Amino acid sequence: MRLSLAFSGFGPLAGTVEAARAAEDAGLDGVWTAEHLGFHDAVVPSAMYLQATERVEIGLIGLSAASRHPGLLEMELASLLEVGPGRIRVQVGVGDPGLVAKLGASTDRPILRTRQLVDALREGLSGKDQYRELLPGTFRHFKLNAYSGPPPPIDVMAIRPGMLRLAAQCADGVSLSVAASRTYLRETVQLIEQELAAAGRDRSAFRITALAFGLIAPGIDQVLAGMGPMLATFPPEPMEVLGTGALDGAEYVKLHTGGRTLDASRMLTVDVMRELTLAAEPDGVGEALASFADTGIDELGVMPMGPPELLVDTVKLLGASRPT
Repeated sequence: MRLSLAFSGFGPLAGTVEAARAAEDAGLDGVWTAEHLGFHDAVVPSAMYLQATERVEIGLIGLSAASRHPGLLEMELASLLEVGPGRIRVQVGVGDPGLVAKLGASTDRPILRTRQLVDALREGLSGKDQYRELLPGTFRHFKLNAYSGPPPPIDVMAIRPGMLRLAAQCADGVSLSVAASRTYLRETVQLIEQELAAAGRDRSAFRITALAFGLIAPGIDQVLAGMGPMLATFPPEPMEVLGTGALDGAEYVKLHTGGRTLDASRMLTVDVMRELTLAAEPDGVGEALASFADTGIDELGVMPMGPPELLVDTVKLLGASRPT
């Protein structure tokens, strides 16, 4: 299983370049950056990490046409590919409806929007003249003139079966959300493999990436006890499927959407949070990583949740604990 460092996009950038260097030194495979509307973008940090490293893959999470025209996104990716040829990978989706709405944009018809974005990025980054109508933005003879290399691998961010099937049909991989249970990951890998087989696609050429909050500390149960209220601030609907096998997702969503957020957060017990995160005492990190590898995923992107001053030490511990 590939192992990468991932940044959520919510925290400060200070210290992240040092952590990216530490990830490369520790033998990790990649450094991923998520972007969220109103917080950090993924493009500028990725440029920083490209300059600071030589080997690791640099990945961008959460790119969507809601925040920028696909043509502008093609330009940004082309610039990154010039800086780090062959080291860029992207994960695209439609974005969080609540955040997207703040820009006056829409997430309706998400499967079509995502398919059009994947096709547009591939077409534009292959140097083709683009002229067509899209839900996420129209092209009128738009063409990149400053880049002549191949497009980067494009993964689709997915949770539910419809988007998972789309990923298997048209993408280079799939990106699975944080807060997913091991049961969900295992069942999703099986679904993806079935869809790849039905499409006649090579499983070995398709990457299944999972993202996970990393909680590594002595007395981990006390840390997990405080994570429920934090996770309860996230949109509740995805938890109905992400929590498979660990959480009564339907009841959780019912409580949350009914205004009983505190009662919903109480459902996120220590045992549930342990199943939805990479949580371990320092000497148990290897076992926790192995539990993710056993689900069949190809890559785990760990988002450390500890204090910023411990980030580099956490990265080193991840590298040293990696299952062989």
